Amino acid sequence: MTALRPDLAIIAREVRAGARVLDVGCGDGQLMAALRDTKNVDARGLELNAHDVATSVSRGLSVIQGDADTDLAEYPDGSFDYAILSQTLQTTKRPDL
Repeated sequence: MTALRPDLAIIAREVRAGARVLDVGCGDGQLMAALRDTKNVDARGLELNAHDVATSVSRGLSVIQGDADTDLAEYPDGSFDYAILSQTLQTTKRPDL
């Protein structure tokens, strides 16, 4: 496994083993794969970039292409223990919503 970026390593340390995680703006799935492989996390991802979605899926990850501004409403409240937005929140149109 590739070493995680320092910010992702900090996030990974904070996620408890076996948790349900939604990684919003998951990129190529590097964090999700690390959490799956080291902490047995049930990770799901939402990513805007089609190439990154394909890369994530090729890693065996459950990632869909979507937009955080419109598609998060599809997930019922309480579906996840953690929602990770490592480099996503600043790009949303209405982060208050």
